[in-house]
Amino acid sequence: MKNLIIIIITVIPFIYGCKKENEKDPVLSDRWIREIAWNSLSDYDKSTVIVDWQQAPLAKSRFNGISAYAVSFNTSMDALLGPITVYVSVTANVAIGQDMRD
Repeated sequence: MKNLIIIIITVIPFIYGCKKENEKDPVLSDRWIREIAWNSLSDYDKSTVIVDWQQAPLAKSRFNGISAYAVSFNTSMDALLGPITVYVSVTANVAIGQDMRD
């Protein structure tokens, strides 16, 4: 009986510490998506971004029929060209394209 109690006490923290495999932490996921988008930009594009890339707006979208996240970076050229919007694939977690800027 004493051994059973010891086993239960040692196993319980492991059970409660485990998450389901498909559960995602939304804060980490959003940060990761923004980082993928940020890393896809050229050095010149990065130099024109005027806000912290980690705070860039993020929204679910579609790009060429593919489910994606749209990450928008405001730049010093927004008045002329608009923001840079990078699309990150929902399934592959890679940058798949950008919106054309005017």
